[in-house]
Amino acid sequence: MMMRNTICAAVLIVSGLLCPAEWAHGQNAGSDPEPGVLYTLDRCIQIALDNNPQIEIARRQVEVRQAAVFGSYTGIMPRLTANVVNANRTTSGDSPVIVNGVEIQVAKGGTRTNFGNNVSLSMNLYNGGENWNTIRRDRQLVANGKLDQVDTENQVTVNVKTGYYGLLRAMRLKEVAEENVRLNEEQLRRTQSMYEIGSVARVEVLQARANLGGAQINLRNQEKAVLQARAELANVMGIGSSDTFRITDPLEGGSLDMTPPMALPDALRMAELTNPAIQRDEGGIRSALLQTKMARGGLWPTISGSIGYSRSGVRFQDVYGTYDKNWRLSFNLNLSMPILNGTATYAQISQAQTQQLIAEETLRQTRRATSLTIRRALLDLDTAREVIALSGDNIAASEESLRLAEERYRVGSGTLLEVFNAQEALVRAKSDLASAQYDYLIAQATLDGALGKQD
Repeated sequence: MMMRNTICAAVLIVSGLLCPAEWAHGQNAGSDPEPGVLYTLDRCIQIALDNNPQIEIARRQVEVRQAAVFGSYTGIMPRLTANVVNANRTTSGDSPVIVNGVEIQVAKGGTRTNFGNNVSLSMNLYNGGENWNTIRRDRQLVANGKLDQVDTENQVTVNVKTGYYGLLRAMRLKEVAEENVRLNEEQLRRTQSMYEIGSVARVEVLQARANLGGAQINLRNQEKAVLQARAELANVMGIGSSDTFRITDPLEGGSLDMTPPMALPDALRMAELTNPAIQRDEGGIRSALLQTKMARGGLWPTISGSIGYSRSGVRFQDVYGTYDKNWRLSFNLNLSMPILNGTATYAQISQAQTQQLIAEETLRQTRRATSLTIRRALLDLDTAREVIALSGDNIAASEESLRLAEERYRVGSGTLLEVFNAQEALVRAKSDLASAQYDYLIAQATLDGALGKQD
């Protein structure tokens, strides 16, 4: 029996050395068995925001769309072209001059050189509003991209908070499991002593050993849960899952702020105004509407104008010398009306209208998902608040029940089963409190994310 207890204690010590992050929590908070970085929640969030590739992709997408806006101004700006030097040399042979079928003379061939230059200024004056709608659409796409970046940052923040509180919850449950192992070890020692003096039967010693084994198995499962939770948080932060780090617990040294959240109607109204995903999808409808207007612009006439200045001569100095001669100024105004260009324009209009319907349905889906998230978060907050309020009395009652059960068993008026039941009730009450506290924080983080709050 002594050897078995020694082995269990050694296993617990080795487990603690392999999982140093838990030591920052509970009664071992002052120890630091291994050098590691201490991460607060804010620091974890900042690391995740710096490392998350989706945020960087969203940021680059905004830059791409900003460049597209700059390029879209081309449609409303004039185009200026200049042909600085234009020289051509032609050579021809003799050719007869024939009048009424009779050759009257022969035109001598020769070589001729022509010089020229020209400057042209042209501009589209009207094309059904397509140019201006292109600018408006590209600006809207930039706004949508910025909101998408905010939404990505918001989701990363929620994921970090969920992983952070999930790790703390696993650590707290592990502590409860360790306490349960200690209680069962102590009970086994008492039962063994009572058996040695003949107060109890050997079957009760075996029951105590079996109960201790079950508690040890539960502890191993909780240790695994801590490792998994730490790996998940590290993955969200974008750091190596094998990195050693500790985290601070906002519940240590203070109480949980359980201020009642806003009512459901108020939360839904606030989400309509502040949720970045809803705002992005509303912008998606506006950009789709502008795309439809652009497509309809193909049915309208196009007006363009141009001004040209040119010079020409057979000698170089005629073009680049006497500037008061050999010049020509031209004005051109063009009105064109599309009559038939196959099915291209109507196909573009149909595609744009369909995209608008898709954008509207996307917004409805986002609103439904946000509403569901808010309802679940508020329900989780209410449930956790009630569990926390009841857990204090449950723990006190369970501790007193365990004390009485152990005393009754010690004097021979109670059974070992009563002790085990009291221990189980105490462990369950403490586990319920730990889970409810961190579930409350997770639900609050989820609600803040649905409302567009990152702090």
